[in-house]
Amino acid sequence: MTPRSESRSAPQLAGWLPSDQEDLEAWLEGHGDRTESRGDDVELHPVLVEFQQLIDADPVVRLYLNEMIAQVPERKPYLKRHLHDVPQLLRMINEVLTMAPEFGEGAVTLPLNAILDWTMGTSAGFAAYRDPRINAMLRKILNAWCEFLSSADSLYVLNDSPSGWKCEAAKRAVGIEEFVHDPADEHWGFKSWNDFFTRRFTDTARPVASAENNKVIVSACESTPYRISTGVQRQDRFWIKRQPYSLNDLLANDDAVGQFVGGTVYQAFLSATNY
Repeated sequence: MTPRSESRSAPQLAGWLPSDQEDLEAWLEGHGDRTESRGDDVELHPVLVEFQQLIDADPVVRLYLNEMIAQVPERKPYLKRHLHDVPQLLRMINEVLTMAPEFGEGAVTLPLNAILDWTMGTSAGFAAYRDPRINAMLRKILNAWCEFLSSADSLYVLNDSPSGWKCEAAKRAVGIEEFVHDPADEHWGFKSWNDFFTRRFTDTARPVASAENNKVIVSACESTPYRISTGVQRQDRFWIKRQPYSLNDLLANDDAVGQFVGGTVYQAFLSATNY
């Protein structure tokens, strides 16, 4: 891991967020402008209406969300404050629920993470994202987005524009010829963005090495290495900056934890162009 990669967040290393701060801020500014152009009285998705009701009813949830926005620093590397209040936050998330990831070096393929990114580094954000009520709502929001990504409406990003997944650069990045698709079809035969993202290999692509050898570990997917940790402990202080792995917490105190104590953890991140 280089000093440059250590300075970037996991989503940036995985390609879900732009590695360049200016690209990320440009996306946030554009997304904010699109959101505001719809006005303050835009109809919210039902899941966000539910979230708003929780915020209105629970003073602690309301405190966490307001404070995490207020605590985002107004200095480098934050070039401009993009979040101002909770109603704007909900409208920006609302806009995401009908968006599919686009292709491109400066593209944001995980928009919810981009919106919430800087609030995660605040003390109020640390409390908010550990709150079971807020986590339950974020889960519902992600499920609502997943419903859109599993619908035909999400296919609009499968086009041959520079930000579409059928452009020449995207085809090279994805290696589309290794996957089952219909070149003659407008959307390559895929039914949704999720169908495209979970595309299947052709019969001749990527044979598994040593498939019958139990001593060979084959990576479950293409991914960007993030951290390798040896001598992992049954229980550790996973919340400190070095982020050691705590097996009891990773495996929810499963009976099999003892088999892995002292072993190695390999952590990696899947990007939009990975299989």
